[in-house]
Amino acid sequence: MSADEIITLPRLRALIGLGVRYEGRTWVVVEVVEDPPGLVLEAEGGEGVMQADVHGRPWEYAHETRMIPVLSADATGLSEELLNLEILED
Repeated sequence: MSADEIITLPRLRALIGLGVRYEGRTWVVVEVVEDPPGLVLEAEGGEGVMQADVHGRPWEYAHETRMIPVLSADATGLSEELLNLEILED
């Protein structure tokens, strides 16, 4: 059984709202991307960062986000980034 058969979109979507520690910071899973599968993390607390609109102009402040791939580059296993997520207890 391959990693993409074990990791399904419904299982990934169940992670939305989960608090995690990544690179020494606290994040929350806020979205699941389908293709390629990934988790979008949003930084908790702290100041917002300026985000640009589609034309590259500064537009609004928002919390920092990171995209974490679910599968490794060759899609045969889980990505190192995903394996480095530490689940935080409530």
